[in-house]
Amino acid sequence: MKFGTSGIRGVFDSEINSRDIIKLAESIIGNNMGERFFVGFDSRRTSMLFTNVLVSSLSYFGKTVVNGGCLPTPVIAYSIKKGKYDIGFSITASHNPSEYVGIKVFDSNGMALSEEKESMLENYNEQSKSPAIKFGKILYDRNYENQYKHEITKMFSGTKRKFNILIDCSNGVTNNFTPVILSNLGHSVTSLNSHRSHLFPGHNPEPIQENLVSTISLVKKSNFDFGFVHDGDGDRLVIITKDGIVPDYIFSYLIMSIILEERKGDVVISINSSNSLEELALKNSCKSIRTCLGKTFILLDKKSGVFATEPSKVIDPFWGLWEDGIYAAIKLVQFMSKNDISMPEMISKCPKRYYNQKNIAGVSLDIEKVKSEFIRRFQGRISGIQEIDGLRFILDKETWVLFRSSGTERKTRIYVESSEQTRSDQLMNESEKILSES
Repeated sequence: MKFGTSGIRGVFDSEINSRDIIKLAESIIGNNMGERFFVGFDSRRTSMLFTNVLVSSLSYFGKTVVNGGCLPTPVIAYSIKKGKYDIGFSITASHNPSEYVGIKVFDSNGMALSEEKESMLENYNEQSKSPAIKFGKILYDRNYENQYKHEITKMFSGTKRKFNILIDCSNGVTNNFTPVILSNLGHSVTSLNSHRSHLFPGHNPEPIQENLVSTISLVKKSNFDFGFVHDGDGDRLVIITKDGIVPDYIFSYLIMSIILEERKGDVVISINSSNSLEELALKNSCKSIRTCLGKTFILLDKKSGVFATEPSKVIDPFWGLWEDGIYAAIKLVQFMSKNDISMPEMISKCPKRYYNQKNIAGVSLDIEKVKSEFIRRFQGRISGIQEIDGLRFILDKETWVLFRSSGTERKTRIYVESSEQTRSDQLMNESEKILSES
């Protein structure tokens, strides 16, 4: 049982199985982490299986467990906080392919666990020596779903300009949320891949270019103003316009700019986030801090900041300390509606950057070898090196390269950003060579 970038995740049965879930429950109990628990799950059949195992295991130790049903991860986090549960679980493999299964663990604030608590759970080896004399209660509660929708709808009521929006739910669990809320707010909404399925027949649940060819074509050829795409569990959001997929950094930039109009404070960005976000913070006299992927919430909470992001994910602490693609979609649309601004007009205000990412499957990252080779090839051109999460080389104020091992799959990711397309392409080619030769 090993926590990665965002919870525990792996290929079902070969990398993670029911015994791991039982061990997690024993560790939760053995570390005295609570009496009341909330569990929700995504559209995978394996997630339903793991939910039953986890609920039964926690109940065995005499604890009260509420099964919230099939829900998006942000709604689960919301439910944990609203219901004042001690710990909550989202049984999901998020954007990973159908053969994967996973689990995300949240504290009473709906915030993912710190690395210290994750390590504590990983290293717990003792079997509980005092199981309860009788089983705890297993309850079912679907009320949080309606409460979540009602609260967001009320918060963003007062629609002025109405948009025609396509929403691709990726056969995940957002089908009863983003399309419904935006429709209730008065917009014309068409949902795509909105039936929940463990097979993900529409496309792989990771919202990237290669998986969204049909969705992009539909937005371009139809009369939609723009489109949104969620991943499998709803914490990510991707925007599509007539020009295709909007780069992730622009999505973060848009939400961050809206929030900094409302309030000022520290912002937290992941190690692979665009430099344009640092520039936006500076422009608003705010401090920006980089940190690990999957852990932006820790610094956000510690600094009492106003915003946190990693590519395609944002956190607005005014709403909650969890990544919420549903909330982000509603906030962006209603800002445009209130101010009578189109999506192209919003995007035109963002600085132009050429941000590339490549996933190299089956190749491990040797930090020291890559570091040595990169320094050799770029001698005299490196202005800084960061090893917060992977290996990030800063070449100038607009150009950087990041090598990082995936925290959810067996692959190495390379990220490159520059103000020139040819420069980004060249750096990506050179970085691939460095990785393959290291």
